[in-house]
Amino acid sequence: MKCKRCGHCCMAVGRGFWLHGDYENKPQYPKLQKIAPMFEDEDDGMPCLMLEMAGGVAACTIEKVYGHEAKPEVCRTYPWLECHQQQKTYRGRGVCSRSEG
Repeated sequence: MKCKRCGHCCMAVGRGFWLHGDYENKPQYPKLQKIAPMFEDEDDGMPCLMLEMAGGVAACTIEKVYGHEAKPEVCRTYPWLECHQQQKTYRGRGVCSRSEG
């Protein structure tokens, strides 16, 4: 399935969901490395901090600045990665809430 850029997958995962990319240990992402400590354990059900919505179209700040490969694995592979609710790997709540064919 191709991304529709609706932003639904990022809406309720928590402001700190992007930290699944472990940016504190990746000096090649200096801006993310600098702000990562401020968002530890931000599983508040809010949209991911890196979600940008403009005109109903979603974009990821990480992808815009550093490219697709810099995004956390769950974001790069969604929806192809097995649902986090089944794996109990990712703590966000919105990632697997809507399936599309």
